[in-house]
Amino acid sequence: MLSLKISDLTKVYPNGTVALDQVSFSAQPGEGIVLLGANGSGKSTLLRCILGLETATSGDISIGNWQLSKLNAQQLRQMRSQVGMVFQKFHLVGSLSAFHNVLQGALGRSTSPRYWFPATAPETERKRAMECLDRVNLSHIAQQRADTLSGGQQQRVAIARTLMQHPKLILVDEPVASLDPQAGREVMDLLWSIIREQGLTVICTLHQLELAKEYGNRIIGLQNGKIQMDTTVKSLEDQDLTLLYKGDRNLP
Repeated sequence: MLSLKISDLTKVYPNGTVALDQVSFSAQPGEGIVLLGANGSGKSTLLRCILGLETATSGDISIGNWQLSKLNAQQLRQMRSQVGMVFQKFHLVGSLSAFHNVLQGALGRSTSPRYWFPATAPETERKRAMECLDRVNLSHIAQQRADTLSGGQQQRVAIARTLMQHPKLILVDEPVASLDPQAGREVMDLLWSIIREQGLTVICTLHQLELAKEYGNRIIGLQNGKIQMDTTVKSLEDQDLTLLYKGDRNLP
């Protein structure tokens, strides 16, 4: 598993908006952290910086033995192959089958064109893709187009694609925001059962306070790009949560 250390991370956009302001915290291997905060608090920006999709203005991020600010393109690709990302909007290729979408999770391990298509992918990878679909209870729709699936099914396919990477750290950005309450809870139950059985390190952003209390072990609260709270769920006070949601800057 991978540890994560964030040191004085600051992100300032070209228009002068400060999205992250000297954010520092560590996550130990196997730890589950929920990020809370109003829109514009910097939660999604933080996840994108961890994955290297955004470049921090200052500060640093260490994932295992990798220090992001010192990685070249090849090293960044290698790091990303061990970091899974579950997005709010699924990011599946609608015209491809569920199986084909999951198989694409293996692309981080090889640049060979063989990995691009189910017919030419190695047998071991095809078998792994079916195992990942089976783990999210969707092996029966493996050949169905992704754009014909329900929202909950699409998110489960996205989780299976992430598992295909063999990730050691998972970043999860508002995984239930696009789902109805029942489908959302099913996705959270599934996602957290996988995280716990594999002992994965996870950083998950949520808006739903009840879900944060139910699934999180540690809560980090962001407000205006700064950490205002870092506590266990057991020590969480309702008034602390209320303070986090004052203001909405509409930042990433």
